[in-house]
Amino acid sequence: MSGNGTAFSDADLLQLASDVLLEAGFALETIDGEPRLVLAENQYFLVAIAATPTIEQLLVAESLTESVLAHRLSESDVGAKVWDVYVVLLTQERSLESESSARALYQINYDTSRVRRIARDAVPPTIDGVRAALAPFVAPREITEPSVTADPLALLRVELQSSGVSADLSSRAVAAFEQGASLADIL
Repeated sequence: MSGNGTAFSDADLLQLASDVLLEAGFALETIDGEPRLVLAENQYFLVAIAATPTIEQLLVAESLTESVLAHRLSESDVGAKVWDVYVVLLTQERSLESESSARALYQINYDTSRVRRIARDAVPPTIDGVRAALAPFVAPREITEPSVTADPLALLRVELQSSGVSADLSSRAVAAFEQGASLADIL
């Protein structure tokens, strides 16, 4: 708990982040503390994730998370991944563009000293919302079904018939279209 009696970590977002990264092939380690962190590593990235209920807490979590990650880096050899080390900060709270918190989030996102940082506000507590926030680390999903499941010309034939055109005329119209003929050629 933080000093004001509220939880410093957003357990739901952190669990969803763990689920997304585990599905993407990351090895995970949870570090208990304030805030609670998830360290995730795959062949390309080393990522420390903190999720907080508020933007104010997210701003505090940034330096704490970076310190934990820096300590981890000093204890191990990550090789070429040293250039792909990230602090990721998530919160469900939305920042208004006019607020100072929006400027603070902007500064975090563009601070590349020591490690890279990604701060995301207004993250929905859903698997898709967290997947979008973690998009730089997750391969896009492959679409297994074609986006158009039916032949568009067959659909045109059905649409013409439902509009009162005879089956014979709708078939001739589609056939003429396929051959590059004009509508006048079939009438």
